[in-house]
Amino acid sequence: MKILFFGSSDFSLAALTACLEPPQEVCLVITTPPQKQGRGLKEMPNPVQQFAEAQKIPYEAPATLKNLILLERARSLRPDLIVVASYGKMIPSDWLKVPNKLCLNVHPSLLPKYRGAAPLNWPILNGDSETGMSIAEVTNKLDAGDIFFQEIIPIPENVNSLELGKNLAGKSILALRQVFKALEAGNLARHAQNDSDFTYAVKLKKENGVILWSQDVLSIHNQIRGLIPWPTAYTVFKNNPIQILKGRILDSDKCSGKPGEVISLQKPLGFEIQTGRGTLLIERLKPAGKKEMTGMDFINGLRLIPGAVFGS
Repeated sequence: MKILFFGSSDFSLAALTACLEPPQEVCLVITTPPQKQGRGLKEMPNPVQQFAEAQKIPYEAPATLKNLILLERARSLRPDLIVVASYGKMIPSDWLKVPNKLCLNVHPSLLPKYRGAAPLNWPILNGDSETGMSIAEVTNKLDAGDIFFQEIIPIPENVNSLELGKNLAGKSILALRQVFKALEAGNLARHAQNDSDFTYAVKLKKENGVILWSQDVLSIHNQIRGLIPWPTAYTVFKNNPIQILKGRILDSDKCSGKPGEVISLQKPLGFEIQTGRGTLLIERLKPAGKKEMTGMDFINGLRLIPGAVFGS
């Protein structure tokens, strides 16, 4: 089957790999334009464009899909399928009519839960114990098409959203293989989503990262895990912002100090901070303008002592 592929992130690469497995053939990759990054604001291509260039796969990176010339080119290729995996934009209805068979959406959640932009983050932020992989039809309504494949995946208590994404990306290869096989055999089943059960995974903002130490330890632990790699959970120490990258719950009920206070040094692992309820071991962090470091390195570099306070 000939496939027109849409994707732009690291998560997309696994699905693209599945689409390249014979007898499938990717006739064109459509991705998003390079973005300015770093202090020099140099334009950098996304992982999908880099992969397409390295593998010599035809690709386009248009600023908009309202491009009639590109649309006509896609039609001329006569693809059997469109496969979308973390493209980041809605696909206009004219494009959905291009393939001979179906438009498939690779979505890392148990649809209809967590439709939208951040399905890897919100299950962790909300403290869910499981999520999943869904292959659904692309329609004019966001992530609302009929489901062709679904698998439940547990969320380990210390996994972060980046790690979860890598796990689910690997699952997408197996999921697409199964869907392609059923489609070729003519026995691909579908079922409609129950719209009454839907939830929306809203796009993350920098403000989502602000740690309120008055919250309970589980909420803060989930915030740290759920915001990797962006925007990351962050706090301040001596008026300087610090990203908290990894923590571990030490005690879920302990109250030995005020929220944000360092109550013990847990050498060589890190240091213990009091929350509104329970305590958190800080294992990895990144002060502004410095490299990521361990909690122990932070203790030694700032001569951290119990009684120090994080947060405004």
